[in-house]
Amino acid sequence: MEKNLPVKPDTPFSDEVISLSTLDQQAQRHYAKVLAFFRIDHGGKQDAVINQLRRGLAVSLSETPDFASMVVPVPGSTRKELQLRLGPDSAVPWRVVDYTQQEAAAENVWQYGTYDEIASRHFSLADIPPELLVDPACLHVPEDAQEVPALAIQVNLIRGGLILAICWHHTVCDARSLNVLANSWARHTAASLTNGGPDSPPSQTAEGTRERWRLSYGSRNATLADLPDYVADAAARSPLSAGSAHLHDRVNCVETPFVISTWYLSAAALQSLRSVLGAVSAANESFTPVEAVSALVWRHVTRARFLRVPSEEDADGADGAGQLKGTSLFSTRLDFRARLRPPLPGDFIGNVCEPNARARVPQSEVCAPGPRALVALASAIRAGTEAVDDAVVRAYIGLVNELPAVTDLTWGYDLFPGPDLGVTDLSGLDSLRADWGRRLGAPECVRLATRENGLVYIFPIDREGGFEVQVQCEAEALDRMKRDGEFTEYAAFVV
Repeated sequence: MEKNLPVKPDTPFSDEVISLSTLDQQAQRHYAKVLAFFRIDHGGKQDAVINQLRRGLAVSLSETPDFASMVVPVPGSTRKELQLRLGPDSAVPWRVVDYTQQEAAAENVWQYGTYDEIASRHFSLADIPPELLVDPACLHVPEDAQEVPALAIQVNLIRGGLILAICWHHTVCDARSLNVLANSWARHTAASLTNGGPDSPPSQTAEGTRERWRLSYGSRNATLADLPDYVADAAARSPLSAGSAHLHDRVNCVETPFVISTWYLSAAALQSLRSVLGAVSAANESFTPVEAVSALVWRHVTRARFLRVPSEEDADGADGAGQLKGTSLFSTRLDFRARLRPPLPGDFIGNVCEPNARARVPQSEVCAPGPRALVALASAIRAGTEAVDDAVVRAYIGLVNELPAVTDLTWGYDLFPGPDLGVTDLSGLDSLRADWGRRLGAPECVRLATRENGLVYIFPIDREGGFEVQVQCEAEALDRMKRDGEFTEYAAFVV
């Protein structure tokens, strides 16, 4: 079997067009890129693992056909609308790169160590060029492209391990939907490795999982006043070129130098943090791990970036909070499937994470010391989260529907290098606990190989009950965070 042949669904499709919802249309147009790291016995035959991964994906695509589609413009639309197209030849681009072979082309020779060596560096991607791990078609979309795949896969073999790169066009779905595909793929791959063949897909897709139309109907007469912190700006999300089909947003490079750091909060640290906050809250309130950690990161990243450090610059030990002016906006994307009326099922395929939950607080209060100030931040985050209900979602949809183009509505945030902070919470995904079967097991680590715009990422909970947090900030701010005793009491620097 040719290793790089596209993977077709186990059950071929007839010609079909899948209409995208208003929320899908408004999603960021780029490829999200997830890397899953698996430790494998290099002594065994890798072809068997590769073939079973292919077979497992083929069956999964029959369960989740949206991922086998092509993303194309809606014919005749003047609003930059997209749709998904399926047909008998639908397939997912599949690329296998074997870096264990010394005869690999000179430009592709692997110089970044064995799996064990990468693991010893906590799976840092800082020195590994993305084009070695990810299908180049997902990194450089041609300006004149008239269609792009919904999903692309690259399997990277290195000595002692396998790095699986899953790239999907964000218009197709959110991370929760991608997790539905990944779990299906893991299940069928495990069956292939155990039984010699994957399970058969169900005869029909579960009811409700493909009802994208439900997210296309919004409130009439919605205005920007209904959505503070959002702006209507036709130029904010430019396509690759003026004459393109706007399948991909132009990449807005961050000119301010920055570094990416990863921190680990163990199950014990999470419980300790939550206990401290609960003890000083007005009614012994119990905050979720994500609420507590979001408040902790909001305060200490803001301190490190905008507040003078007393030990370095203030002989009198003043905390310097009085010199902070203005506000900081906290925002986080929510999976609000269960908040809609009626609710959507958990395995619904589509984008269900706008509008963002938001909380705006004076910077001086964000940086205030002590657990009571941290409780205030966690409470503000909870209030902002609870405010996003079906009515707010419908107002958002209604506003997008009234604008000249579906891409005109955008965040009015200054995430980086500004004072605002955005969190993408992936902790609820079970990526690190999914069993891909014999020879693969569960991924040891998940990383992102995607563009940065100031977001903080909370990674999936691991088998021990802890999770990693990825932060983007200036190098000097990272140095301050490492010396911040209040922060490092709970968060351990990883890489």
